[in-house]
Amino acid sequence: MAAGALPESFCEGFHEADEVRKMAFRRMPHYGLVSIISFGASGLGGMFTAGQGKGIQDAVAGVGNDTWFAEDAEEDKQRARDIVHLCLKRGVNMIDTSHWYGQGRSERLLGHALQGVPRKAFYLNSKIGRYDQDPLKMFDFSYAKTYQAVKDTLKRLQLDYIDSMQIHDPEFIPDRELLFTQTLPALQRCKEEGMIKYIGMTGYPLEMQEPRGRDVIERSAIKIDTSLVYCHYSINDTTLISSGFLDFCNQRGIALINASPIAMGLLMDRDPPDWHPASQETKALCKQAVAYCKSKGVDISKLALHFTLREESIATTLISSTSLTRMQQNLDAVGERLTADEEAVLQHLIDHIFKPAGTQSWEGVEIATYWATVGKRLLTELIYTPEKEKV
Repeated sequence: MAAGALPESFCEGFHEADEVRKMAFRRMPHYGLVSIISFGASGLGGMFTAGQGKGIQDAVAGVGNDTWFAEDAEEDKQRARDIVHLCLKRGVNMIDTSHWYGQGRSERLLGHALQGVPRKAFYLNSKIGRYDQDPLKMFDFSYAKTYQAVKDTLKRLQLDYIDSMQIHDPEFIPDRELLFTQTLPALQRCKEEGMIKYIGMTGYPLEMQEPRGRDVIERSAIKIDTSLVYCHYSINDTTLISSGFLDFCNQRGIALINASPIAMGLLMDRDPPDWHPASQETKALCKQAVAYCKSKGVDISKLALHFTLREESIATTLISSTSLTRMQQNLDAVGERLTADEEAVLQHLIDHIFKPAGTQSWEGVEIATYWATVGKRLLTELIYTPEKEKV
């Protein structure tokens, strides 16, 4: 994690060179040098606070239709500005958000926070496809909705273009062919019109994107430029590499973005959110790891972050936090080394807790719950009608 280089995103007058040089950068297709820590803005949308970020099983009707003209509290705008500017000033140059994060709230707050920041100073990726907390309105991958959603995202963010617009959780689409006939053509149109620079995908199941699952990336006539994968390179799950998916992306010149080194809250000294889809067995295993770290006076989240960041084949990892203190600690980790005691605890977690238990994953859990809730046929009838195929 050698630091010292200045990336293409460096802006004289906005950045201080000495501060940016404390960050480490790795080269990524399309983008150039990216900070090894990226800022995930899901927290700005309240995804890890009570009443937000609900799982499929907890979603309720009538919640969260986006109003991009909604007025956010001044204190929330200031809090967003503080943490975004902290990251940018320390050299973080990639930000990730989505309409889904607070039903437009994350994008709106980022729009406020980025006012006055040189556009060259950051790469900003967002997502389309997942929207409302009502299960019947949660997903829409149709052409018309996709095209309009990109324009709405630009308005909320107050930007002229998005770097990568990613298809959000396409594993929930009722028919994968619709990605080829509606979603991707709409994004290609947005790319040709200059609203986005790249087309990306993100989702939890790796099989949706990799060859063994009859993947979208390999079949698509429209080029997929970026891929965001979360919870697949952490202490409890390293399938991002062991499955060959990282090599798959490298061979095709796809910018691979990693996310969630703490496994969406499993690897931290408090209970994960109620909606977390991991099994009770996985949660119990992670609690065992947390307890062991506490007994040794070690922060498991710190170990988890270092475990992920030291993998040099991964260009960048998204970290979401609304705590200035925690984010400062995350940024400081770039130039830190674990103590001998911390290294010993980390190795114990790997050798005696996680490796014997095998990969701790929850692929298929959310999808099964979702389709049991709404049914593929109902969703198809509601959304994929002929008059909505084009605008």
